[in-house]
Amino acid sequence: MSDARSVNATRRIQSPVLTEVAAFLLVPAAAVGFIRIFEVPSDFFLVALAGVASSLLALILRRIRVPLILAAPLSLLALLAILLNALAPGTTRFVLVPTEETRAALEAIATTSLEVFRTQRAPVEAIDGFVAAAAAGAWIAAFIVDWAALRLRLAFEPILPAGLLFVFTAVTGSGQYQIVSTAIFASAIILWTVANRLAKERQLLWLTADRLRGPTRIAGGAAAFSAVAVAAGLVAGPLLPGAGNDELFDWRNSGDPTRVVVSPFVSIGDRLVEQRDVDLFKVTTERPSYYRLAGLDTFEGGDWVSRGQNAVDERGGTLPGQRPTSGSTQVVNQQFEIQALSGDWAPAAYAPATIIASDVQFSWIAETGSLITDGSVSSVSELTYQLESVVPLYTSEELRNASTEAPPEIAARYLSIPEEITPQLAEIAASVTAGATTDFDRLILLEDYFQEFDYSLDLGAASGDPIEQFLSERRGFCQQFSGTFALMARTLNIPSRVAVGFTWGDPVPGEPGVYQITGRHTHAWPEVYFAELGWVSFEPTPQRGSPAATGYTTLPAAQDSESQPDNPFAATTTTAPPTGQSTSSLPERPFQDPDLAGGGEGFGGAAGSGFSLPLRWIAVALAALGFVVGLPMIQRLRRQRRWLAAGTPADQVNAAWADVTEAIERQYAILRFPSETRATFCDRLVDRYPFRSLPMRAFGVLATTARYAPDQVTNDGASTAKTQAEAILAELHADQSPIRRWWQEADPRRLLRPTVRLRTR
Repeated sequence: MSDARSVNATRRIQSPVLTEVAAFLLVPAAAVGFIRIFEVPSDFFLVALAGVASSLLALILRRIRVPLILAAPLSLLALLAILLNALAPGTTRFVLVPTEETRAALEAIATTSLEVFRTQRAPVEAIDGFVAAAAAGAWIAAFIVDWAALRLRLAFEPILPAGLLFVFTAVTGSGQYQIVSTAIFASAIILWTVANRLAKERQLLWLTADRLRGPTRIAGGAAAFSAVAVAAGLVAGPLLPGAGNDELFDWRNSGDPTRVVVSPFVSIGDRLVEQRDVDLFKVTTERPSYYRLAGLDTFEGGDWVSRGQNAVDERGGTLPGQRPTSGSTQVVNQQFEIQALSGDWAPAAYAPATIIASDVQFSWIAETGSLITDGSVSSVSELTYQLESVVPLYTSEELRNASTEAPPEIAARYLSIPEEITPQLAEIAASVTAGATTDFDRLILLEDYFQEFDYSLDLGAASGDPIEQFLSERRGFCQQFSGTFALMARTLNIPSRVAVGFTWGDPVPGEPGVYQITGRHTHAWPEVYFAELGWVSFEPTPQRGSPAATGYTTLPAAQDSESQPDNPFAATTTTAPPTGQSTSSLPERPFQDPDLAGGGEGFGGAAGSGFSLPLRWIAVALAALGFVVGLPMIQRLRRQRRWLAAGTPADQVNAAWADVTEAIERQYAILRFPSETRATFCDRLVDRYPFRSLPMRAFGVLATTARYAPDQVTNDGASTAKTQAEAILAELHADQSPIRRWWQEADPRRLLRPTVRLRTR
């Protein structure tokens, strides 16, 4: 009996090589579709690699005869270990046990990823959260494919998990590479279909001479058909009438017609430590400036974000928008050479007025004075463009005489303060500015107030409200300074917002007027609205100063230079970037970095979790009990119900037959061929396998009679069949350990097919 088990267990776990290769390729082929998701097409390799790794692990577990009920959790544990140590390296204990640092890092990544997913359209930067989610999906899909294809030996179902990945990329991806990705996945499906058909054909053939001729002809015909089908799809499809027309329903753009503007506080805080000296872009100009990306108008949930604004294409190079109508200004010419800046935001000195030359068409967001690509390219990386900006060079007298009274559309957006903001903010703002007679003087007093703070990256552990903590500890970096200044200005009824971009960079030796901007020059500063003058920048961050503001503040122009290597965004770092990954131009969330994020308990904590630790352990214990006891009990109840439903002698024989054949399949993976009757199946078991000591032949005869001539089965025959079945089952169970038998009883696959039917192998 043990020889039969080893022989047939080997047959169970070994499949034809072509079948295994075809199943192995389904998920990597579907993962190719992620070239339509990511800005850098090669980033899809990480997703495909996850599918390959999962398939290899599933192959190993299957070959060493690890049952599915154990292989699935082992695969998930391996995935968890990889994700934890890739996203939050050095924070786990014993590789798999997360800590509070792990939770904070993962929460920051998840929050950023969800914000980007809600607001950006493909192609997007392959940020950690996106890659991790896609890799996890590919990992799980690959394991399910292996289970369905090579354990259950199903035909169509293995395509479904990989198909879900492909459909996701087709629905959310850009229009690029759609033909290539579709052709690759279609080829993988055809290969699997042919391989599965060939494997079954070899099992069904009863003529020895046809064992090579039949499959060879099938393979040749399938290869020819596949080549014609794929070629027709690639060549003829785009040539069909109407293929290039706009879709009848533009579902990708069916929402709000205004441009969805992503918060520029995305995807840079966790990259600047390793990429602080990465060259982002060069600018050639006669007057250095702060180079601005966008203005953020809304503070909510600890974030400064920019809600959707209307994007207007530039016409004839002239940009509409809010530029100064009075006051001292200078037209400044700038030529940009983008090197490693991703995203569609284009830096420019505020406020850009005229596009002189450009590789692409830009769109213009007038409310925030921002340039973005028009969608013809996925990123500003490697673009060059030249423009003129009207740079304000106001004097203190001009600003003192100007009013901050804003029109209704400005006031509605730039004076709002969330209800949850601490009252301490308004109290300090009122106290600091007491005695000032103009709004300009109030702003200068606020600016001077923050100069008494410390510019530091060594922040205290998060505790309570982040703004209260910042004001109490009196130290931080540019996000805290700019955001708190803007909120204080609003409490004084002065319209304000936060601008993000870059300081002017380092002069390039030997190239007069050329400046190199790197990751360490990323910066955030507040802007305040003055009637007729527009938006005016201030600088509350110590050790910083705008070149355009020297006429109305006492602060000299200053920035992070090589002699002052402090990185203002280092405290938001959670993970080091992959080698060679492009640098984003958009700074990370100002009040949500792991070291200053609100002090909430989050999941796993006592407050705010909603699911305490004792309840969690109780749930785990109940789930384990249900698995250990519940599944075997369900199998026993099914067998009992089958016998209770057996009202005739023939039905009782059929119930006994089902018990025996299920046990043989479960223990030895021996299945009845479609060409076999029950009697001939039992004859094969006795002739080819060591079942000779069992009443198998006589049992097969009774079972065949019950199947084809049920009226001829008597009560004595049913009693005899039941006795024979009990003898066979007792012998089978004696050849198993209790643990092995329990594993087979707890196999969840049996819930989906309680009775063995005819099946090929």
